[in-house]
Amino acid sequence: MFRRHWSGLPKDVSFPDDLAGLGYFVNDQDEVRAIENSDCYFKFFANKNSRINERQRFQFNGALETIIYDRLEKEGLQKFKLLPENENHCPIFVKPNIAKSARIVVIFGEPVQDLGFLAGRIANGPGGLVKGSMISVVQALAKQTASTDDSEAPCVVLANMGQRYWWPEGKRALTIEGAADIPLPSLVHTGRRYIKELNEIPGSETPLAHMATVFNKVLDVNKSAKVDVVAIGQSCEETLKFFEDEANWAQWGHRLGGMLLMGTVFLADKLTNVEFKDFLAKRTRGYIISEEALNTPLAMPGGNPSLLIDPLGCPCLSGGEPHYTELILIKALEPALAYLQDIALTPDYVNPEMAVAERRPTDITDEHWRELPEENKPGVTMENADVMKEQIKQLRRWKKFEETGLAPDSDSDSDSDEGVKPPKNLGKADWREGEDW
Repeated sequence: MFRRHWSGLPKDVSFPDDLAGLGYFVNDQDEVRAIENSDCYFKFFANKNSRINERQRFQFNGALETIIYDRLEKEGLQKFKLLPENENHCPIFVKPNIAKSARIVVIFGEPVQDLGFLAGRIANGPGGLVKGSMISVVQALAKQTASTDDSEAPCVVLANMGQRYWWPEGKRALTIEGAADIPLPSLVHTGRRYIKELNEIPGSETPLAHMATVFNKVLDVNKSAKVDVVAIGQSCEETLKFFEDEANWAQWGHRLGGMLLMGTVFLADKLTNVEFKDFLAKRTRGYIISEEALNTPLAMPGGNPSLLIDPLGCPCLSGGEPHYTELILIKALEPALAYLQDIALTPDYVNPEMAVAERRPTDITDEHWRELPEENKPGVTMENADVMKEQIKQLRRWKKFEETGLAPDSDSDSDSDEGVKPPKNLGKADWREGEDW
């Protein structure tokens, strides 16, 4: 009988918490590169063990976070604890002029992203830290004016939709994904059990709860400012839920300036708040995944059946990004923020009518197909399944013969890759693998 101690388990891996210690630096193009080879970006697959890779990424993201936070503070933002009376809290960034600004732009990032991040694939790869983070958004908003009566830049609030898990040992908030990568008792432990009393953050239990806390505890400091909302990815759905609520709309609806839904895919035809639906149609714009050129009009509030776009409640334009939602704000940053500026400077702004893109109808419709003579239609035949299997077996036998030079046994199971294998030297006694024949 064997007795195994917990101490016999392999220790969990640890990494430095700074960029240089991890083997990386920020070059002149603001891109993170490897110190050993400046042509290389961040390498996630540094080991065959996935736990080691995830622990490295956890520390790497923490190092990037430190740099991004420092730069955001240099842009004039300050980091505050949301509901600071609680030990378990999540941070947000707020510009100090929130109490006196005529316009507040609040940005709700994706619920899977760390505070201040837009896209890790850009922040730690081609594009750089500024482009892949909220720094680029803050810098662009700093060039705008709050309103016709306030020439100062609008206040910016960066909400924290992602970091809703409290890590007691680290005394900080993490994303749900990041919580799986914290240090464990050993390298082979599968994780930690979620304990509500330890890990839940009051006011940020869910993305929707966090949004409500930001509105009621942060934005309510200035009761006269117009509020512009920018929501990314799944936060678009949370935004629709928040303002669909009659009480929330009664409190905030009259204060909304404009709204941007970046990557929205959530149907608005089931919304029952008529006033909110009217706002979506008149002073909201969506940017969605599309292969069309940036800013190409794709659909009006009722959707666009020719492009298979459902009714999303607002005019939708191409984000210039065909694959990833997290890249839409990066690529559509300039026209998207210009839209909010137009609303702020135009009293009683209403979305203009747009000629949307349409997919050209196919040359042959079902009606045309039925009218085609039978001799012009492609032939369709039915094959017996047993006959087809036998043909496949014959093809496999021929393939084996071509590869080995040996005739396969006709009675062998040719569906398997196993069978008679030729000697490696193919009959040449002094030949070794790797040498020329």
